Amino acid sequence: MCCPKCRTNAVQTHGGMGYAKEYHVERYFRESRLLRLAPISQEMILDYVSTHVLGLPRSS
Repeated sequence: MCCPKCRTNAVQTHGGMGYAKEYHVERYFRESRLLRLAPISQEMILDYVSTHVLGLPRSS
């Protein structure tokens, strides 16, 4: 994960296109800030990755 200054510089470098869906800068910025904005546990992240990314069944 990059530092906050790097994230901000990447968005600033792309200007208005830093928020465009065509470029991945917006997604990277949003994803890198997720853990600071949402108080979720590592287990919740692993559960999401396993079910949505790897296609594994949900644990009970």
